[in-house]
Amino acid sequence: MEDVPQTDDIEKLILKFTRDILFRINYFRYQPYGLDYEDLVQSVYLRICKNLKKSDKKIRDLKSYIMRVVDSVMIEVLAKSRLEMETIKVLNRNLSASPVTHSEHTKMHEESRKAALLGSLKGLKESRQTVLKLVLSGMSLEEVAQLQRWTYGKTHNLYSRGLKDLKKRLKAKGIIYED
Repeated sequence: MEDVPQTDDIEKLILKFTRDILFRINYFRYQPYGLDYEDLVQSVYLRICKNLKKSDKKIRDLKSYIMRVVDSVMIEVLAKSRLEMETIKVLNRNLSASPVTHSEHTKMHEESRKAALLGSLKGLKESRQTVLKLVLSGMSLEEVAQLQRWTYGKTHNLYSRGLKDLKKRLKAKGIIYED
């Protein structure tokens, strides 16, 4: 068993396992999701530092521990990216419900509506945004509550308020969004 390294030693530890960390990040094939390699590396390094600094227990195998941290970060990032991609697909379907002509003007108008919708969604409180994205990706409120470990009442409240806020923001941008 190894003691958790001191702050000074964490950088040396990361350098020691850099090759393994970078290989493990690439193992997840993140490229189709449009994720930036350097952002991923930074997220992983930050999580490793944070976990090692706050850990007060002895770690049997530092390399294995670090690889589990890398896996955890990558799974979270990919799940979030997939959720965002699904949300965008659902939002695109809802925005494209009306017949679309193929003129440049119509395409530009649709893209600006999509951008307004996504921008409005990003402007919501994080908890409301999370509920809306999960519901738009096809989950029920019960499933969202279970996933987030919230009560159904809290989840329903966040959904209702988030939807109300989203509609208000869209209306201010001249977009009427119907359920």
